[in-house]
Amino acid sequence: MTTGNPESIAAAVVAPPLVDARAEHRASAAWLAWVVTPLVVLLLSGALDAVDQAAPEVLGGTSARYVPPDGHRSVSTDAAGTTSVAEASRSIGIEGIFSAPTFVAATLFERELVDELARAQWWRSSYVDDFGERGADLFRLSDDGITQVASWGGSIGFLFDPPIVLLPADALPGDTWSSQGEAVVGGALTYTATFAALRAEGPFTDLDGREIPLTGGCIGTESTIVIASATESLSTTLARSAVWCPGRGVVWSSGTIDDQPSGSFELRPAALPFTPTDARLAAGWTNALDSSSELLPGRELPLQATDPFFGDSEVTGQYRVPPSETRDGRLVTVNDQGDDVQVWNLDRVAASLSWLGHPGGTVVSVGAVGDLVIATTSRRQVVAYDPEGRRVWSWNADELVIAPPVAASPSEAFPDVIVAARSGTVTRLDAERGVVLWSQPIDADARTPVVVGADLVFVADERDHLTALDVTTGAIVWQNEIGAVSRLAADATTGLVAVTLESGSLVALDGASGDERWRTALTGAAVGVVVTADRVVAMSEEATVALDSESGRVTWRSGGGVALVGGDRSSIITLVQPRAIELRSVSSGDVIDRQLIAASGPSSSVFARAVGDSLVVIESNGVLRRWELRESRDDQ
Repeated sequence: MTTGNPESIAAAVVAPPLVDARAEHRASAAWLAWVVTPLVVLLLSGALDAVDQAAPEVLGGTSARYVPPDGHRSVSTDAAGTTSVAEASRSIGIEGIFSAPTFVAATLFERELVDELARAQWWRSSYVDDFGERGADLFRLSDDGITQVASWGGSIGFLFDPPIVLLPADALPGDTWSSQGEAVVGGALTYTATFAALRAEGPFTDLDGREIPLTGGCIGTESTIVIASATESLSTTLARSAVWCPGRGVVWSSGTIDDQPSGSFELRPAALPFTPTDARLAAGWTNALDSSSELLPGRELPLQATDPFFGDSEVTGQYRVPPSETRDGRLVTVNDQGDDVQVWNLDRVAASLSWLGHPGGTVVSVGAVGDLVIATTSRRQVVAYDPEGRRVWSWNADELVIAPPVAASPSEAFPDVIVAARSGTVTRLDAERGVVLWSQPIDADARTPVVVGADLVFVADERDHLTALDVTTGAIVWQNEIGAVSRLAADATTGLVAVTLESGSLVALDGASGDERWRTALTGAAVGVVVTADRVVAMSEEATVALDSESGRVTWRSGGGVALVGGDRSSIITLVQPRAIELRSVSSGDVIDRQLIAASGPSSSVFARAVGDSLVVIESNGVLRRWELRESRDDQ
């Protein structure tokens, strides 16, 4: 089609006369989504439990082989020269429709029994192009073959009833088929579709005449789809020839949209150049704090996704993977199914979904390095996305990478990426290409998140060693058998290292040599440690203690908490307690300001992040709160 994913109908149909259908569509959505959405959430766990845990037989007949596997990434260019990146998501059961707009999910629930949806097999293709335009198509694998159920992200969204059969089960050259029905709920738009299968006999070329390489077993289709208004003599006709290849989906298409040329051509190898930007950094929370800072009351922000046609959808979930933040002030989370990366724009009213990525498998950790959002997965992959959500590269690790990736240099605008795998291998990856610059084994599983400071990479492992590596070469500078480390921090300039141990100690070490400077007791399970210019501040569930960096002398104490937020240049530190947020002077411990946190439902974990110029606290039960400073904003 004209832009985006080659299967996308929503991306192609932009004719202004058809846009009038959205008013009727949204009107019917208002009551239905309100009634059904709570049901969707309540039935999730029960319906998923009902699905056989053994991998079921893949539906769709032999045509299912053309569907890309979960996490597959493809890069294509269209007839206008616009490049798009698509990601495939494969799922079974109710969770397969949860990324769709609320109206789409609610309508599917209304049409089918829960037991049928619990066994349904889905393929979602999400795409984003050079201009940040994005959308998604939802397909279903069934006894009918590969069918298109819905499409969203364009100026018109579609929900086909019955779904359009793109490839029948066991499709062979010479087969023909057709279908017709509603293109939107209520019949304001209808569709008629006719298809024929043929041999994929090339060559098939892109705009520059380069041949698109085919794998064995590809099949071609010719189709005509007419989207028409039910009340007016208005229509859009999509005529297309396409080539499907096993495990790749549509790799080539050519045709017309109302007699205007269109097409899409897969790029292989799927290289995507990435150029770091010089975008302005968001103001930092820790840098904005001073002795006169005053907190505005915290606001609980609803999480929502907005579609140009289907409108706003409330997003709910339970967040178990620690979040991160981008340098331009957006929040990065993992959805409650654990398979999508979510990036949120935050304001005083809501958290709005900027984009989501599907790296494949279960997301283990997320981090932000320079302009990149990076996810590690259960498939032992490290996957990088640019600021628009395009997957630019991926790298296969030798083991799981549980700790979030970090920047090789916190001070550089475009830093490389440091990752530590469970195999005990620490690796530096080039940020633009994802290639290995160095890799260093430390002979034991990495235990805690990696920390970089003063040109050294600090890694704690399962053998109770703390290791310092040269950030440029990866060479081991020193090792210290210090004990089982639970928390780790370092001063970016001096390299002073502070660790909390599971034995209950807080230890400071010289970053250059690894020699111990001082040691003291810390009661309770540690939740955070921060190293500043002249203080080490550590928090446990029972107490918060600040010590002189040089001597280890205690300078102040306070109660415990759930999170500690500060940086190596901080003069004010943020304490997140179970029921309050406190700003305290790092040097004296004086309380600068304090705001209560409203009670919420049960939560197994609490995460606090400095996101841009605000403090964000997100609980595993999905409650997100945001605090701003009164000195920089009014209280309206």
